[in-house]
Amino acid sequence: MKHWKLTLPILVLFIATAGVIIRVQSETPPEAEVSQAGKILNEAQRAGAPRYAVETYQVASVYYDSAMLEWRNQNDRFLLSRSYTHVMELAEKSIHASEASIVQAGKKISSTQALLELRIETIGDQLKSFEDQFGHFPVVKEHRDELSRCKLLYSESLQAYKHKNYASCKTKLDSVEIVITKVSSHYQEKLSAYFEEYPKWEKLVKQSVQTSRKHQIPVIVIDKFHRELMVYQNGKVRNTYRVELGANWVGNKLQQGDKSTPEGRYRILDKKMNGETKYHKAFLLDYPNEEDKKRFTFNKKQGTIARNARIGNLIEIHGDGGKGTDWTDGCIALSDTDMDELYSRCPVGTEVTIVGSTKSFNELSFPVQ
Repeated sequence: MKHWKLTLPILVLFIATAGVIIRVQSETPPEAEVSQAGKILNEAQRAGAPRYAVETYQVASVYYDSAMLEWRNQNDRFLLSRSYTHVMELAEKSIHASEASIVQAGKKISSTQALLELRIETIGDQLKSFEDQFGHFPVVKEHRDELSRCKLLYSESLQAYKHKNYASCKTKLDSVEIVITKVSSHYQEKLSAYFEEYPKWEKLVKQSVQTSRKHQIPVIVIDKFHRELMVYQNGKVRNTYRVELGANWVGNKLQQGDKSTPEGRYRILDKKMNGETKYHKAFLLDYPNEEDKKRFTFNKKQGTIARNARIGNLIEIHGDGGKGTDWTDGCIALSDTDMDELYSRCPVGTEVTIVGSTKSFNELSFPVQ
């Protein structure tokens, strides 16, 4: 801030009139008061008052500028008619307003820090929640790119907060919040729509468990949403394995090449040893079954799939899994060690039930936003 430095020396004027000497002295310029006003105004600026105590800081600035203007105006007047009283009043008002703005800014900054800390935690939870819920969900490229930018902006917001650049921190958090809210809402709707099939899934699982219990045999139930393959023996879960699915696993398989893992009740047609499959060991399933063929024909008639589409085949449960992502063309992959165990437990003819989820939408193991 530019300060004007105006000085006026004490003038002693001797006037001799009728043998009488008259001594006249002008008012002393208020240098100390105006200098103090400028100093406090600068302190207010460094304390963040222009951003966090805008109105009060502006008042202090106006008073200070007015004091400087009045000082200059008085200096332009005839020496004996100068008065600096109003200059001092304006300087004092500037000092008081600057001090008040410093206090207000401090309170606002403390409040801003607390608010940003809360938002940082909340938005961080939103990002983690999305990963928990949709980390394996088929997310389109546009949304993947947006989420990648969100993570970068969130990281930058943490750095901005660390360096007390609260305005930048807030701006970045605002951007992250808008995108994560939009994308989360989109996939919540997709997830909700997907789980409309739950009554059908529940029925299929109950039938398989009853079969296991009634005939004292193993059956396999695959929960796509939770990435679990469960082996039931005598109606009770004996083993649970982590699995990886088709890259586009949400929903039932419609046609060859859609990279979706089918849903329904199947059986193991063949067991392949290492050397008979490139995936360590494998169970060949009887996809497509009669229900799949009926659905495929119906979808063609409805125009859901192209008339030249093919239904596909060779859906397997196989090894070579453990990659941590969904990568197959529609098969179910386990680690080689888990596949070895499963291979020894399940003979040809074992029933395999594949469903979207064994739990309802309201039973999911994380809070749904």
